[in-house]
Amino acid sequence: MSMNRRFALNESRKVIDAINAANSGKGYCHEGDPEDDKHLRGRVLQVCLGEILEKLIINVRPTPGFNEERHAVWVAVLDAIRASHLNTFDPALSVQHKFDGKLSHQKEHAHQNITSLSLFRDDVESLLRDLYGNLESEALDSLVWAVFGIVREFTKYVRPDIWKEHEDAVNFDYILGIGVPEGYGISGSEWRCGMAAKFSLIQRVREVNAKPSAFSEYTIEFANLFAQWWDCSKDCGKDFLDEVPF
Repeated sequence: MSMNRRFALNESRKVIDAINAANSGKGYCHEGDPEDDKHLRGRVLQVCLGEILEKLIINVRPTPGFNEERHAVWVAVLDAIRASHLNTFDPALSVQHKFDGKLSHQKEHAHQNITSLSLFRDDVESLLRDLYGNLESEALDSLVWAVFGIVREFTKYVRPDIWKEHEDAVNFDYILGIGVPEGYGISGSEWRCGMAAKFSLIQRVREVNAKPSAFSEYTIEFANLFAQWWDCSKDCGKDFLDEVPF
């Protein structure tokens, strides 16, 4: 294998990743398909993206089977990545600029950064940096946010609880000053909306803790992180909202 080649096939035509062994065996290359690095990278991308989506959108049907909602999101996101400028990058860049598994940029200490959707977004970014190269790239940054936007809009209809979790976090953060335009204040109605959002998030944590099997891996992680910041052990009720002035 060339020093700049990253992917190869084993005897079973499974893709072997010379840079990240965790990816090896996850992609399959059909007989007659191209065996160059770009094609093999795409085969790995398909499988790894599916694994990430399994951590966000679980099957809520009473019987196991094909998850139509997750598949629809997978196709939309995969097509967006394939159509992006990032997908034109030479696979050798990921060999020259290896990703160590840690995102380097600093994020605000905000509730919207620990929601199920944001945890999904971070894993997508990690996947892209792994497969396409750990570079400071406008193409990568814009694609991450495009994927986040696509999935956020999908969840509004296929998993509204996940969508609401994130919206509640944004509204709660707003009354803490996160997202408030410079020179603007917070109105009474916005404050009340933010406090209602906090109550809703606490209730969500309690629901997750009561029956974790009904929620996705990312949502369970969100509940654990949120509970580290706020006491969710008590049923506070909505009475406290009446104390908030308009």
